[in-house]
Amino acid sequence: MSAITIPPAVRTRLRDAQLPSHAWLVAVHLLVDTDESGWRTCEALASDTLMTTHQIRQSARALDEAGLIERARRFAKVDGRKTTLTSYRLKDGTR
Repeated sequence: MSAITIPPAVRTRLRDAQLPSHAWLVAVHLLVDTDESGWRTCEALASDTLMTTHQIRQSARALDEAGLIERARRFAKVDGRKTTLTSYRLKDGTR
């Protein structure tokens, strides 16, 4: 497993926000594992971090209150049912 280098500006923003550890995990995951435009769905984050979607949403709420992430919602059909998919990315396009 290789080391992850968090850019100093991102590390400072995360530290200054005084976030809980689970929010740090989500932020670091958004830093290293996203699509081309920096987005990651709630379900994908939950699967990759072994957290529940509820825990991901709580972490995202803490990150959003600190002004560190953007949230995008879209409607989709999953198994024939209409549902809302939420995606997250770090603000300022920082990856």
